[in-house]
Amino acid sequence: MSFLSDYKKLLFSTPKQALTQWNCENSDYNVWANHSKNSYMTRGSGWMKDCFYLYWVYHALDVSDCAYCERIELCYECVDCNRCYNCDFCQDCKDSNDLVYSYDCTGCKNCLGCIGLVKKEFCVFNEQKTKEEYEAILKNKNSTQIVSAFEDLKSKIPHRDFILKSENCVGNHIENSQNCFYCFDTVRSRDGIYNFNGYENIDSVDCSFAKEELSYERVGGGWNFNCDYGLFLMNCVDCKFCFQLQDCKNCFGCDALHHKRFCILNKEYSEEEYFKKTAEIWAELKNSIEAGDLMSVFEDSEYAGIEH
Repeated sequence: MSFLSDYKKLLFSTPKQALTQWNCENSDYNVWANHSKNSYMTRGSGWMKDCFYLYWVYHALDVSDCAYCERIELCYECVDCNRCYNCDFCQDCKDSNDLVYSYDCTGCKNCLGCIGLVKKEFCVFNEQKTKEEYEAILKNKNSTQIVSAFEDLKSKIPHRDFILKSENCVGNHIENSQNCFYCFDTVRSRDGIYNFNGYENIDSVDCSFAKEELSYERVGGGWNFNCDYGLFLMNCVDCKFCFQLQDCKNCFGCDALHHKRFCILNKEYSEEEYFKKTAEIWAELKNSIEAGDLMSVFEDSEYAGIEH
C-alpha cells in the first residue's frame, strides 16, 4: 500500500481524544484548554479561572460568553477585547473598564454606546456627560433602545482595520507583529503568510489556531518547531503528516504518540532507517496529486469519523 493509504488506515484505527487539556483543575467539558481552574465549556482558551462559554480567550477571570479576548476580568459578551475590566457587550476595546455596548474604545471608562473614543469618561453615544447625568442614564437604561441607537451610530462612523503596533502587515486584528501578509487575529508574530488565530508565530505559512515556528499547513496546538501538514500537535519538532502528537520529534505520518522519536506510521525506527524511509516517502508524495493536503485522502463522509 502507498503511504497515504497506510496513513488513512492508521487514522481510522487510532482512538481520538474527546477533550484535550493541560494542567487544568475542575474544568470538565473544556477542549484545548490549558492552565485553568473552575471553567466550563470553553474552547481553545487558557489561563482562566471561574469562566464559562469562552472561545479563544487567554488570561481571563470571572468571564463568560466572550471570544478572541486576552487579559480580561468580569466581562460578558465581549469580542476582540484586550486588557479590559467589567465590560459588557463590547467589541475591539482596549485598556478600558466599565464599558457597556461600546466599540473600538481605547483607554476609556464609564462609557455607554460609544464608538472610536480614546481616553474618555462618562460618555453616552459619544456625547460627554457629567458623572451624575451618566449614572442616571445608566440606571434607567432601556436595552432595546440602547442597542438600536448604538447600531445606528456604529453605521455612521468609519471602522479602522485594527492593525496595532505592527510594521509591514496586511490583514486585520494584528497586534505587536512584523512582516505578516494576509494574517488575521495574529498577536506577537513575524514573517508569516496566510495565518489565522496565530499566537507568537514565526516564519510560518498557512497555520491556524497555533503557536508555531518554521511550520507549514498546521492547525491546532502550539509550541512546535518545523512541523508541516499536522493537526493538534503540542511541543513537537520536525514532525510531518501527524495527528494529535505531544512532545515528539522526527515523526512522520503518526497519530496519538507521546514522547516518541524516529517513528513512521507509529512504528519506531533507528535514526538512519528513519531518514532513509522518509526520503522514499517524500519521493512518492511528490508524484501524488494528493500530496500537500493532509485530509485529501478522505471523502467528506469519512472525515467526520476522525475529527474531534
